[in-house]
Amino acid sequence: MTQDSTKNTQDTQQMQPMRYQLRNRYVFDGKLGMTTGLHIGGGKVTLSYTDSPVVQTPEGLPFIPGSSFKGTLRSTIEKIVASLPADLGLHSCGLPAEEMPPELESCPTAHQKEIADARSKDSKALEKVRKDLCQTCQLFGSPFAASRITVNDLYLINDEWSGTTQIRDGVAIDRDSETAKSGAKYDFEVVPSTTVFRLHLVIENATEQDLQLISIGLSEFVSGFSGVGGFRSRGLGACILKDLQIRYMELTDAERKQRLQRYLLRKKDGQDDGLDLIDAQDFFDKHISLLFEPHSRNQ
Repeated sequence: MTQDSTKNTQDTQQMQPMRYQLRNRYVFDGKLGMTTGLHIGGGKVTLSYTDSPVVQTPEGLPFIPGSSFKGTLRSTIEKIVASLPADLGLHSCGLPAEEMPPELESCPTAHQKEIADARSKDSKALEKVRKDLCQTCQLFGSPFAASRITVNDLYLINDEWSGTTQIRDGVAIDRDSETAKSGAKYDFEVVPSTTVFRLHLVIENATEQDLQLISIGLSEFVSGFSGVGGFRSRGLGACILKDLQIRYMELTDAERKQRLQRYLLRKKDGQDDGLDLIDAQDFFDKHISLLFEPHSRNQ
């Protein structure tokens, strides 16, 4: 490669936005305590004697798949965002089509077939599609963009596990006669209340809207107004997020070198991971309050 071509390549890289460059990282750790029983189905490929066993690790311990918690977190956020005034600037396309306001009609996730046809004709269409995604699709991902949020599987905190599960009975109801259907009795496995799981969630390259969304969602879990798993209409899945710890790293241009050095050379004893600690309630208050400030809607 000649010197001129190398220089042209460098100039092109400087002009193009670095979509994959690390700009910030937010880490959320906490304990998700069940206040009622929990059921997340593990399928039929088990030796369980129940019709619907809970999902388990290879060691036979129940856990909450990261995808399950991510899904219920997203639905919790979408429910609140749908109630916000449109002029606050947070939008979500996670609504039934007939309830979707006009400002969300442009979200590509709600028009996947049309977008797929457009992409087959225009190779550059994907960049425009990403810019038009609603805020929840940008944070949690869509068919057109990767998620900015990562949720690990939630495993048991061993010293707070009773070591047993429960079997509960259920029966299908005939909606016409309002009586139990003949031969439609079944049972399902339930992880008992007081069980505690460890939550680890990471967001990278978060925008202010991302931080507002995550503040809305996690604050609902901290307050005990959201749940996880199935059979929630029967009282299962209620939980509270406790001992939430939030750590973060912002890599501004002025401090990028120093912050990266601190992060990459963090202490080996684990006392300093290069991330700053912020109180969870202060974090929620800051970003939710900012959502309602007029100047933030024009950014």
